Amino acid sequence: MKTIKIAIALAIILINGTLHAQQTADVKSKNIFESLATPDSVTKATVKVHQDKQIEQMIVGRKNTGSWQTQTSASGYRVQVFSSNTQRTAKNDAFRIEKQINDAFPIEKVYVNYTSPFWKVRVGDFDSMAKAQAFRSELIEALPEMKSETYIVREQINLFGSK
Repeated sequence: MKTIKIAIALAIILINGTLHAQQTADVKSKNIFESLATPDSVTKATVKVHQDKQIEQMIVGRKNTGSWQTQTSASGYRVQVFSSNTQRTAKNDAFRIEKQINDAFPIEKVYVNYTSPFWKVRVGDFDSMAKAQAFRSELIEALPEMKSETYIVREQINLFGSK
């Protein structure tokens, strides 16, 4: 009799575990956008998200891979406008130039980075050399004092910013 009770208890635990695992799998198979589109059990309300399909693919891709890097970057070009290792002034100069470029080209992304011992300022996310050269010409026209230090570099770019 005791063995039958134990067997029944184990069967109930296994069935309960299997049902819970199935429910968890069902919840995990839906992405956030599908979950939002599912009617609420109480109010029957849904959420409609209007967006580019690429955004959904990137978010779902991040959930699956755990990384934005695989989805949002690629090899491309930027325009370098400043590089200095002058310890006393390079950092301030880099941020001054960043502000100057942001004021002149508010749409373009400006990247200030420090790789010991150099401070560098690079602009843009261009997927082709021709686009980077066109922007470089526009930059030199708007800020001619930067002409001598301005050139194109190959770098990992952000795809959302690429032109």
